[in-house]
Amino acid sequence: MIWAFAVAAAATLYLALRFRQFRSWVEPVLTITVAIGLAIAILLWFVDERPASPEAGDETTPAPALTEETVALSDMQASLGQTRTSYRITGSVTNKGDVPMQSFRLDVVLSDCPNDTCREAGRDSALIVLRVLPGESLPFSTFAVFPGIDLNPVTTPKFDFGARDVRAARR
Repeated sequence: MIWAFAVAAAATLYLALRFRQFRSWVEPVLTITVAIGLAIAILLWFVDERPASPEAGDETTPAPALTEETVALSDMQASLGQTRTSYRITGSVTNKGDVPMQSFRLDVVLSDCPNDTCREAGRDSALIVLRVLPGESLPFSTFAVFPGIDLNPVTTPKFDFGARDVRAARR
């Protein structure tokens, strides 16, 4: 459809360059052409509100649910990153469910625990996209950033990790 307006604009410009008497018509003709094109585009946009039809062979069954209990985090370690406010988090995730896992959200809580008295220094979460088959375990790595800990330095860091928003892989 856009080609029709491009042809009209090109023809108008050609005629303006070729014939002197046509130059005074260039601006009104191009303005009207663009206005008609925009009006048609807006009309089609408002009229064409059909729901998207699923493709052939595309099933609309929802993905099976996985819960936080079907995911086990192990070998969790945190090491200081390149900046004073970031930590590199590594560990392994095990899928204890019956369906493949697509992703989960890792929650990290940093606490400062000098003399066994803990205060929360910061929280972060990271989306871990990792396809883990049932019964398998895979390593992962991410970064957690805790803004503000450079102003109140952490002397004895303690980390708590948790998994939430576990999503199953669609087959």
